Amino acid sequence: MDNTVDGEALRQAMRCVPSPVVVVTAAHETAKRGITIGSFTSVSLDPPLVGFNVAHDASMYSLIMTAPRFAVHILAEDQAHLSKHFAVPDQTSTEQFEPVPHTTDSDGTPIIDDVAAVLRCTRHDSVVAGDKTILFGLVNDIQVPRPDAGAVLYYQRSYRGVGSELASTWLSPVNRASSDTS
Repeated sequence: MDNTVDGEALRQAMRCVPSPVVVVTAAHETAKRGITIGSFTSVSLDPPLVGFNVAHDASMYSLIMTAPRFAVHILAEDQAHLSKHFAVPDQTSTEQFEPVPHTTDSDGTPIIDDVAAVLRCTRHDSVVAGDKTILFGLVNDIQVPRPDAGAVLYYQRSYRGVGSELASTWLSPVNRASSDTS
């Protein structure tokens, strides 16, 4: 069966799924860039790997494919403006980083100040998937300066905070002790 839907139909359906929003920064030689990513996920704990997609037509694409290292910034709820800022296409490096408080690590990678967490990674692998490449990063260092700062999500075409915990009482948890004896 080779029935497929168009990309817009998939996009409409995926708006029903909240996505974590991060900003990935990288530097190589004299270039440095950042990009807003809505496909970030943990991939493996052993080794510690994370993954995300980058569109082939993104300004960041060639840089992230040549940079040996990059930083993933988990934005705090009060930093949704950074999601919007790094999502603007065709900004120069100066336009991207001049208004954003940041430092530069020993590899030249921009590290955004005051985020919830930063994961410093080396490029582990990549897989071409349609109009994007899925990048996998080996996490080399983690800093969590604001563990209670919430996170930014993208849902129904807007940025959102995490919100409150939802009660889940429909199905009671399995009592493992009783199932182990039967």
